[in-house]
Amino acid sequence: MSASAGAPRVDREWAGYGLDFWLVFIASFAVWLAANLFVFFPVFVVRIGGGAAQIGAIVGVGALAALAARPGLVPLLEWRGRRAVALWSLVLEGLAIALYLPIHSLGWPIYAVRILQGAVDGTARAALFAMIFDVIPRGRRGAAMALFSLSGQGPAALGPPIGEALLKYFGFEIFFCVAALLCLVAAIATVMLPGGGDAGGEPEQDSAAVAVEGYRALLFDRKLAPLWVVAFAFAFAVAARLSFVAPFAYEKDIAQVGWYFALYSGIAVVLRLFGGSVLDRVGVERILGPSMGLLGIGVAVLALTGRSGALLSAAVLGGVGHSYAYPALGAMIITHTPAEEFGRSSVVYTSLYDCGSMLAPYMLGVLATLWGYGPMFAVAGLVTIATGVYFDAFERREARFS
Repeated sequence: MSASAGAPRVDREWAGYGLDFWLVFIASFAVWLAANLFVFFPVFVVRIGGGAAQIGAIVGVGALAALAARPGLVPLLEWRGRRAVALWSLVLEGLAIALYLPIHSLGWPIYAVRILQGAVDGTARAALFAMIFDVIPRGRRGAAMALFSLSGQGPAALGPPIGEALLKYFGFEIFFCVAALLCLVAAIATVMLPGGGDAGGEPEQDSAAVAVEGYRALLFDRKLAPLWVVAFAFAFAVAARLSFVAPFAYEKDIAQVGWYFALYSGIAVVLRLFGGSVLDRVGVERILGPSMGLLGIGVAVLALTGRSGALLSAAVLGGVGHSYAYPALGAMIITHTPAEEFGRSSVVYTSLYDCGSMLAPYMLGVLATLWGYGPMFAVAGLVTIATGVYFDAFERREARFS
């Protein structure tokens, strides 16, 4: 066998993606890197006088704002174009993050800034997700989504250690400045995109009843409905990690928690780099349920934080589950969505994700206040495992009657 015979495997998986794909990838990478710095935002809330309930409320209100911005998003995307919506949302998000700088105590300003950040971040993410529908190679959706998901999982590996280092050496002032700058980098990548997806024009004059009926049809579509349940549960599990791992670890006197996030996401990055095509070979419908179950086990094991090997085990299990659950979910949504409904489908998907991200901090914050962080993580893990079992049961039924 020649020296090059085994080397091109990663190259083959990365081949066939055009400039549009990589510019959207870069924009998504930058904005997700900023978002993953924010795993330490709960520490900021604690430092200005908050506790678990306040963390849940402040984090949750951002997701609520993102959700509230959704109803007008499809007409806005049709009118102004996806690129323009993403661009201005990213610029505004950078400005919103900068507004944290003068905040030094709990009160209405932190809620107001979080609402603004949530609204524009949710809009930017929905626009970028809608853009990726148009630029992934047909016939390679599983592998393409696995590759594109690195724009979120790579930052999830890099963001926490970077954020921890920024806090250790510079404090929250530089921390927020770096996060704001990353949003502007994402905006620059968006500016560089060709204008084809930014045609714009007059918004469609569909009646409210027609728009509502379109969303209802997608929500209750027989193929898509189980995926919406999985999307909600996936967001629930991720929100549990992002909102409460850092304060729980510090409560247990674990000084360095960034490595947990880095290991978790590093595993996912490696698996997607070298195993993205597994999704297409095995079938995303066969992978999604077990990977959700594994993700749930990883979240539940966080309840043992402070005991030997607990965070290591949680990072490995959760990282493997997450690495396949996210791209499998995205690929299935794309496959079962009619081409003319991609805009609405992206809004439904990101809205359900934001619902999970909104409710999880509130509900889990209350549970942590009443019972402690450990039982709270156990509950979040069980919810995720149950969703994986539900999806597998649905898929088996579909296979039997199709």
